[in-house]
Amino acid sequence: MNALTSFFKRKVLRINRDRWNYQYDKGLWDGLKAIDELARFSVIVGYVKYLKPGQPEVMEVGCGEGLLQQRLQAQNYGRFVGLDIADVAVENARAQADEKCTYRVGDMDTYEPDGTFDLIIFNEVIYYSKHPLKTLQRFSQYLKPGGLLIVTINNHKRSDKLWNSIKDGFALVDEATTVTAKTTCVCKVLLPK
Repeated sequence: MNALTSFFKRKVLRINRDRWNYQYDKGLWDGLKAIDELARFSVIVGYVKYLKPGQPEVMEVGCGEGLLQQRLQAQNYGRFVGLDIADVAVENARAQADEKCTYRVGDMDTYEPDGTFDLIIFNEVIYYSKHPLKTLQRFSQYLKPGGLLIVTINNHKRSDKLWNSIKDGFALVDEATTVTAKTTCVCKVLLPK
């Protein structure tokens, strides 16, 4: 199969959910387990432990196979809810989950969480939303008083524009930039205005 036909079948003929399931099933997201992803995950874990010590209730939107939850470890959260559009990823996350975790399949643009959270994390996913600012604002309604959003975005040609579209709806609490051999990533802690 030539490259154009392969691209067409992988990207055009599939709905988003099918495309994500295909990619996870083929191991195309296994790179998230590599060393060059360690810095980004470590910054998020550090923010969770510093900003909400003890047993916070955490939601991760776009959780994939649950790598953040695994790195965070059970003693650092009271409840962890992961959401992803890919059934395959969620199934893999559930296989690694502890009794305090719940993983759900859903689209971040339409999903309505159960309950409220101390932290809601969007780790390298907000640019997949049809309306990033509206999605962040909608999810911020599910934060407990004093709750925070943690958002990471890899630097690319549209990342500055995306951050600018987000900044009007949120106050910046802190930010960190990680640089690895493969990428530069900005992580921001946001407080709803």
